[in-house]
Amino acid sequence: MKKLIDNVILTPTPSNISLMWNFGSMLGVSMLIQTISGIFISMNYCNNINEAFNSYIFLSKIIKNGLIIQMTHAHFSSIIFIIMYLHIFKAMMNKSFNKKDMWMSGNLMLLLIMMSAFIGYVLPWGQMSFWGATVITNIFSSIPFLGKKIVIWVWGGFSVENPTLNRFFSLHFLIPLIILLLSMIHLAVLHQKGSSNQTGIFAMKDKILFNKSFMFKDVMSLVLTLMVYSLILSFFIDFHFSMAKENFFPADPLNTPLHIKPEWYFMFAYAILRSIPSKIGGILSLLILFLVFFFLMMNKSFYSKFFFLKKISILILLMSFVILTNLGYKLIEYPFTEMSLTFGFMMIFIMTLL
Repeated sequence: MKKLIDNVILTPTPSNISLMWNFGSMLGVSMLIQTISGIFISMNYCNNINEAFNSYIFLSKIIKNGLIIQMTHAHFSSIIFIIMYLHIFKAMMNKSFNKKDMWMSGNLMLLLIMMSAFIGYVLPWGQMSFWGATVITNIFSSIPFLGKKIVIWVWGGFSVENPTLNRFFSLHFLIPLIILLLSMIHLAVLHQKGSSNQTGIFAMKDKILFNKSFMFKDVMSLVLTLMVYSLILSFFIDFHFSMAKENFFPADPLNTPLHIKPEWYFMFAYAILRSIPSKIGGILSLLILFLVFFFLMMNKSFYSKFFFLKKISILILLMSFVILTNLGYKLIEYPFTEMSLTFGFMMIFIMTLL
């Protein structure tokens, strides 16, 4: 208990940080809500391709308060990504990527959360779930020599079938446990290195205890998040952020949807991937984007966090991200593919300058 109090309540914190530093605690609570709702959903879910879709519908239509549990789990996956993307852009604006341990642990959590979200999208076993799993897992086939063997190993057979669903269901439970471990490491590093702040001052004389002042700010942001979600749950309970209408029909391997697309939080990557005609070229472009993003911690740029052009660069990066997310919904035709390619390379170029 003494260690917990020292690290959570009595930790020294810069006196001038604002509500923009509350995204981490908001993510923690959102992940907790996501975990609890996921446990209740698993009590009524059947990980069999003949029953998965029916159990999903049974939960929402028959089980008492099942729709609330189901929509809470679906909505908070999008809420987590909204908060996480804001958290990342705030960290980039304040050059937090110079703290290597925090940046590495945060990036690993980002990749694992993306993986868990993709796997969770497959579990309802609707049309888009099945075909999304087929298309995304087929990406591994472009790896020389081992690609096809990796795909067969992921599938557990020669196509997306019952073994695939079983594996995805198991991974959807396992990955959050790894995320929990990484979040503890992330917090330990944060308390060791100390929080960043707007002015870049790290002197101990400018720090106050986390208790009272910052705990109150965290409570404010958490209450605001829950109020916004209560509004969504009360008036838009059937609203899905971007779930394709095809996913409300059972998976049919003989009927390919006209447009196979992921959830909105993957649209920026999907827009870049499909803008390059070559499969291996699209994968390499995405790999370069994520590697440049990951190795921002190695960047020793000469300017401070107050440099005007640096702030403009971050805003252009944010604009490119939003535009790519919208381009992911467009048809694969002129000028959308060319725009996706342009803004994708713009994101890579700007991150090399940060």
